[in-house]
Amino acid sequence: MDLLAPSAGIHAWTGGAIGSMTIAVMTRASLGHSGQALSASTATRAVYASIVIAALARICAAVDPTYSIPRLAIAGIAWTGAFLGFALAYAPLLCSTRKL
Repeated sequence: MDLLAPSAGIHAWTGGAIGSMTIAVMTRASLGHSGQALSASTATRAVYASIVIAALARICAAVDPTYSIPRLAIAGIAWTGAFLGFALAYAPLLCSTRKL
């Protein structure tokens, strides 16, 4: 008898680890290559929080499918919000000249 659905681990890996690392690399590279200080702004912290919420909601949907549809909606909205938030927060930085 399985205590957890096997897909919960897959979603933890793909949604959590890969999603978080993608955002981490994007923020770090954007700050470093533009000559900015390597510190997380409020917007950056919100982006990280959104990607973690997306991963947790997706894992919860796999663990307990009773409320999977609302949890999947939360996961999708949070995931989209994370990447859209990155684009909005970092567009001015990425479209400007490098700070020396």
